[in-house]
Amino acid sequence: MNSKLSLAALLIAGSLPLAALAANPTPATPASGSGTDAVPPMFQELDRDKDGQINKEEAKRSADASASFASIDTDKNGKLSVAEWTAHEKQGGTKQ
Repeated sequence: MNSKLSLAALLIAGSLPLAALAANPTPATPASGSGTDAVPPMFQELDRDKDGQINKEEAKRSADASASFASIDTDKNGKLSVAEWTAHEKQGGTKQ
């Protein structure tokens, strides 16, 4: 009986890290081969909800990002991806 309780306690304790990951998933990262190894610091700062994208509300925290949002958002989905942000930076746009 005691060993069954110990086993149950171990199983429950072992599942806690999995529950924590499910509650707080890792933000989206750039697709492999996108040429972007690291998320630019300014992008990280603006991405308040850590979903790997910057929406229009988050962009308002930067005058440049807010003013350039439409041109940075090349796929016109209303969110800036790391790839879009990096491409804009390479063209001399938003700085880190």
